Amino acid sequence: MPVEPIPCAPDGGSGNPGDLTACCAPSIASSALCRADGTTVLLVVRSGCADCDTEAADPELAGWIDTSTGAFTPGPAPADAQPCTGTGDGPGTDDGCGDATVLRLCDSTPDGCVSFLRHLVHDCDGQVTAAADTELDGTTPYAPSGEVADCADCVPPAQPCAPIRTCPGLVGLSGPEEWTVPPGTESVQLTVACGPVTVYPCTGATDGVRINECGVSLNWSAPGTDCDSGALCEGFRIEVPEGAAVYVSWLSAGCGDES
Repeated sequence: MPVEPIPCAPDGGSGNPGDLTACCAPSIASSALCRADGTTVLLVVRSGCADCDTEAADPELAGWIDTSTGAFTPGPAPADAQPCTGTGDGPGTDDGCGDATVLRLCDSTPDGCVSFLRHLVHDCDGQVTAAADTELDGTTPYAPSGEVADCADCVPPAQPCAPIRTCPGLVGLSGPEEWTVPPGTESVQLTVACGPVTVYPCTGATDGVRINECGVSLNWSAPGTDCDSGALCEGFRIEVPEGAAVYVSWLSAGCGDES
């Protein structure tokens, strides 16, 4: 199965259209062998990586995997390992109906989705009789630590959020006065003791919200995300004319001072 295919140019890199021989696509394959005691080992074969417009080298034997332990041993298979005949505990028959496959899966770890290879041994009915996991090199044993899934469906665990310090603020205003929201403010509550007052929700706003009634309370808040609080527009301001009075309370991240 291809592990990290590297595509070539349409001409194979030779400059001659239609001239495309072997391109770089290293791959790992495994074949099931049975030992005299009935256990199964996987013979691991690795293909070479050829440059574009260059003949691919013959596959080379990397070593073998003991499916009972997952351990990899470089070099030839054990002397007693033979093609599985299906007459003992191993898979397959004389006509070779049993086989081995390699799947590329992903392990959902706290650090993200980690790709690895799962080598499966099948009997003649297609049932899995043995399995071993390795890193993408096909030789280094790998032990999944999280949920295993197809890489297209792998979702890494949500990272814990760092606490965000927030501070409340409260101020009483009597006109004529103007109050501007501190940076990082996620919510504001306005209580009108005596109107009128005008609220401008953003920088450059010319059409404010005029509030004439006394005793009215209004709230503004900015939606946040799972890990970050929201923030109101920094140009949010309240104009209090002469004769009017209000109370303003707010909640800000970073604990900025009132303007």
